[in-house]
Amino acid sequence: MNEVICMNSEVPIIPLSRVTKHTNCGSKARNLAGLLKMDIRIPTTYVLPFEAYDAYSQNQDKGRVDIRGILAANIDTSKSYSVRSSANVEDTALFSFAGQFETQLNVNGPDSLVNAIKAIWGSAQSENVNSYQRGLGHSGKELKMAVMIQEMVEPVFSGVVFTRNPITGLDEVIVETVDGYGDLLVQEGVTPDRWVFKWGKLVEQPEGQEGRVSIIESVMDEAITIATKEGFPVDMEWVYDGQDVVWLQMREITTLRNTNIYSNKISREFLPGIIKPLVWSVNIPVVNSSWKRLFMELLGGDAEGIDIKNLSRSFYYRAYFNMGVIGDLFELLGMPRQALEILAGIEVPEGTGPGFRPGPRTIKYLPRLLMTAMKKLFYSKEIELFLREKKRAYRSIYSMDLNSMKEEELLDVVDQLFELNSSASYVVIVSQLLNSLYNRILSGMLAKHDIDYDALTFPEAKRRLFPIDPRQNLEALNEAYRELDREAREMVKQAKLDEVLSRRDLGDFREQLTGFVRRFGHLSDSGNDFSTSTWREDPYLILGMVTEYEPAEGEDAKSSEQERLETLLDENVFLRMMYRRASKYREYRESVNFLYVYGYGLFRRVFKRIEELFLNKRLLDSVDDIFYLTYDEVRSLVQDSSLAEALQSRIRERQVEVERFRDVRLPDVIYNELPETALLQRNVLRDMKGVATSKGHFVGPARVVRGAGDFGKIQEGDVLVIPYSDVSWTPLFSKAAAVVSESGGILSHCSIVAREYGIPAVVSVKGAMDLKDGTSVAVDGYSGKVMVVED
Repeated sequence: MNEVICMNSEVPIIPLSRVTKHTNCGSKARNLAGLLKMDIRIPTTYVLPFEAYDAYSQNQDKGRVDIRGILAANIDTSKSYSVRSSANVEDTALFSFAGQFETQLNVNGPDSLVNAIKAIWGSAQSENVNSYQRGLGHSGKELKMAVMIQEMVEPVFSGVVFTRNPITGLDEVIVETVDGYGDLLVQEGVTPDRWVFKWGKLVEQPEGQEGRVSIIESVMDEAITIATKEGFPVDMEWVYDGQDVVWLQMREITTLRNTNIYSNKISREFLPGIIKPLVWSVNIPVVNSSWKRLFMELLGGDAEGIDIKNLSRSFYYRAYFNMGVIGDLFELLGMPRQALEILAGIEVPEGTGPGFRPGPRTIKYLPRLLMTAMKKLFYSKEIELFLREKKRAYRSIYSMDLNSMKEEELLDVVDQLFELNSSASYVVIVSQLLNSLYNRILSGMLAKHDIDYDALTFPEAKRRLFPIDPRQNLEALNEAYRELDREAREMVKQAKLDEVLSRRDLGDFREQLTGFVRRFGHLSDSGNDFSTSTWREDPYLILGMVTEYEPAEGEDAKSSEQERLETLLDENVFLRMMYRRASKYREYRESVNFLYVYGYGLFRRVFKRIEELFLNKRLLDSVDDIFYLTYDEVRSLVQDSSLAEALQSRIRERQVEVERFRDVRLPDVIYNELPETALLQRNVLRDMKGVATSKGHFVGPARVVRGAGDFGKIQEGDVLVIPYSDVSWTPLFSKAAAVVSESGGILSHCSIVAREYGIPAVVSVKGAMDLKDGTSVAVDGYSGKVMVVED
């Protein structure tokens, strides 16, 4: 005799159309009800709420009504159904409980429906679920279980769609498909077909599936529409029945909340190479405070909370911008967050790009935006004033007698330079932005007349910039050098700078060289890194540049293009106006930047003098040690000399680190954290590629597990290498530090559990099971790379 499941008659079976936010039914059912309200095609669905589970769990043989009667009164029991869980703990921000609860498909008849419901309720109390909770440290609210009863849809193929990359957070839609039922996506040994769309363009697809492209595109379009209405990125399960796409489940992609994207595309222009601690501690407040000032002009008080220290980050002494913060600002302005991927230097499909359609958020800031734009139209007056006033201020500091000052007085000079350079960096940023704007407009106008913008020489700006252009001055100095007799030229090639400057018999060459050193001797390899020696400090550098100077090629072709433009300017008034403005702002950009580099370089003079005093007092060991301290540490040492020993030890540690990381090759874009693979000094013996499904990086010994008999091999810190996994393999993940699977996709059991444990995972790695136990492997949970490396 079939066992009867009964419940209190007051507990109903609820049609999905009657589910509200107050219904006790779990997020699965509630999300599906939300889709129904959007008129999205979903299967006919009924819900048994938490109360039914409570009645079953607490008392199975008092005050009961046979559930068969309730089922018969509400649903057509002659049809086939899928019976699924919808617990209060499923699909939360921290835990998915993927595969932990029972799911039954193609359930026919009242007896089978009753048994399926009982199986799902029973799975809520199973040892697997208890073990899962213990393994993840889940000790939250009491488990409640609702049940969804859905009419079966016979699929041709099924899949899952992610409206944002759940690993990197990039703006791309990922679709994974399997023939038949979607449950195969999480089952052992199945690797789904993978489709990737970038800004609406298909950039990755499986071979031999061209006939499905239109269906997959419709899945993408509808998923994006749903995500837009919901206001957050989603992942959704669906089936295609040969006629229509039917949606089965929807979840928010919660893994993106703590994803940061760091890029060096912009920062490497300003701070290339290794940045020592003192330079970092000075540059970040100077430059980032200016960016914050600009954002506050555009956004007002909404930008007040920007932490300037969070705008940039140092990875192994290299500078990266936090594109996530910039993306937040884009969203405040109503701009597409996707545009930050272009700024970050992330590869995008040719001919595509995020569109900008002003919305309510843009309108909110429109008055400020227009006011800022109007002010910047007349910004030339601000620049002219800046050039006059800052030149006087910098010269005043340069003329100070630093040798007569004590450490405390020198710190006051540093503070003055902080104030001067912070305001100066703002002008640098704005002048560069305006220069880019006007020259981009000019470039577009010239393209219509078939004139190559890049071939223009801007002779008026070039002539006016001669006094601050080292290249033009080097050219003139080289010409004077070539006019010397042979003996004098040989002497200049061999001598030190001061020796040549003292030779009065070199006439005009000596005078020009003196002027060059005076105007450009403060320059260095990087104008934003005052730890590097200046040209003036190197006794051979300037003379080497003069004697080895070679004029740039292609000037004749550029002059020809400039001549064509001159003719056109006489005929087109508006073009002439834009050309003059673009030319003027090229001049402003160079003038402002030259003055800023001079003023910023004054930090070096002051800190070198402080270092000299520290060396005299034996607070530091060697020349240039000061650059391995932060500014706060320098100030602390001035105030308390007893810190010297501890700070000297810190300097030595940082010097060792800088040398260790000097040859490290870092990626242009870093997701969250730097891959440990970047620090590898070992040879890569084999490259393997799969699909990244859980973020993170790890390097460690591989441990190959083929079945339950190998479970005992896994030790803390191993890289778990598997052919697939199911629910019974979950305990392995509490010891593993990374996962590599030969099969699977984003919804595979091993991928989901790896994300919950916070360990990197790469699946669909061909040949993974050929690895030997103990082999050192590097797992990159962002790029999908698995590398075999030397021990």
